[in-house]
Amino acid sequence: MAFLVFIGFLALVFLMGGGSRDDIASLPILRPACALIAAYAVTIAMPGQIARIRVPLMLIALLALWMLIQLLPLPVALWSALPGRAAIAATDQLLGLGDVWRPISLSPSKTMNALGSLIVPVAALLLYAVQDDQARRRIPLILVAIAAVSAAVGIAQIGTGGAGALYLYAKTNLGTPVGLFSNRNHHAAFEATILVLVGWYFADRRLRAERDKGAVGPLLIGAALVLAVFVTLFSGSRAGLLIGLLSAGAAAALWFATPSGDRRESHHGPITGWRVWLPSAAAVVIALGVVGYLATQSTSFDRLVQLSAGDELRVQIFPQISAMANDHWLFGTGFGAFEHAYRQYEASDWLRSTYVNNAHDDWAQWVIEGGLPAILIFFGFMVWLVRRLIAVWREREARPGTVLLVATATLVLGLLLVASVFDYPLRVPSLMVYAVLLVALVADPPLPLAARSRSSSRRGRN
Repeated sequence: MAFLVFIGFLALVFLMGGGSRDDIASLPILRPACALIAAYAVTIAMPGQIARIRVPLMLIALLALWMLIQLLPLPVALWSALPGRAAIAATDQLLGLGDVWRPISLSPSKTMNALGSLIVPVAALLLYAVQDDQARRRIPLILVAIAAVSAAVGIAQIGTGGAGALYLYAKTNLGTPVGLFSNRNHHAAFEATILVLVGWYFADRRLRAERDKGAVGPLLIGAALVLAVFVTLFSGSRAGLLIGLLSAGAAAALWFATPSGDRRESHHGPITGWRVWLPSAAAVVIALGVVGYLATQSTSFDRLVQLSAGDELRVQIFPQISAMANDHWLFGTGFGAFEHAYRQYEASDWLRSTYVNNAHDDWAQWVIEGGLPAILIFFGFMVWLVRRLIAVWREREARPGTVLLVATATLVLGLLLVASVFDYPLRVPSLMVYAVLLVALVADPPLPLAARSRSSSRRGRN
């Protein structure tokens, strides 16, 4: 039952949470549903299950606490001393409003929306905690299946001439394969990182010596790979193209760095040294070359060579973004408040019918909106992640499959962080869930099949 709820949860999130805007009509359905699912997970959790993912939960709780603090009204002497608030205080005096208490956030409604958005990844973490090892091992394949569905929808969107009937969101990139998303960059980043999960699938089969056992699974995964590559190449997203190249190299490295089960047994342990790294390096070069050639035939490559970097919006607004980060690095403008804070820095010659609602560099926007506390929370996450990876690596002899899965999850997380340099994919609910499930796989990976059978036999003897 817990696994069926998990499947339904993922379907709900990817169908209703493919956009980053706060005015999407499906959010009032998605978030309460996630709250109910989170409550369900807590209700059925066995002792110790939630404790194994306590660090990711604590980090989200700290982030929520800082958002709440940003919403607390402060005396005028405090909030008016913060950067960018002097003009607001002067306006209050001109209007005769007196000493108005205001919060740190320059847009409390946007910060409240950001706070509410955290229920989606929290529900994903709690639901992951109550899954058994078999269900957890299926998560990468479920994500590959979702990517295949989204890619198929994207291809259908192109096939219908870019008509709006197959697009799920009003604000979207018509004429491009956005799939289950509203933004082609977010869809391309998702599809590109799926290449690493496909690489994990074949590497895991190789590790367990299952190359000749069953042809249906590899064929389906191969079909999903073809769809993902096609959509990535022809999405028109240059960021997606870059992530695709990196993902192809990472997938090839996973395959060649993983020894086959029979060879591993004959050598009494994982193969090390040049026998792994030389083929891995060659595979990365070949994979990058093949994908690079295909990329030159794609729409994304056309945009790359036809439009100079100086014409890009994110490059043009970089001086303003840097000034905002320099001014607000201590306490931030409030999560979600970038759009309103940016108006204080926007030059008059930039006024136009469109507006800048994100920095298109989520690393900078994280600093601008969250300030030093948000930086410390992210630093705490990185410290935990490194310590967790070291702990898993120490078990590489006994649990090579676990090391492979955790390495895969970490690689995909790294690619999503690279994508965040050029865009804001992790502000999309479905990609939030994608990322948090990868974190959960690192925090509490499933036991190998052999270890689970030994554990079951011990329980039987007892």
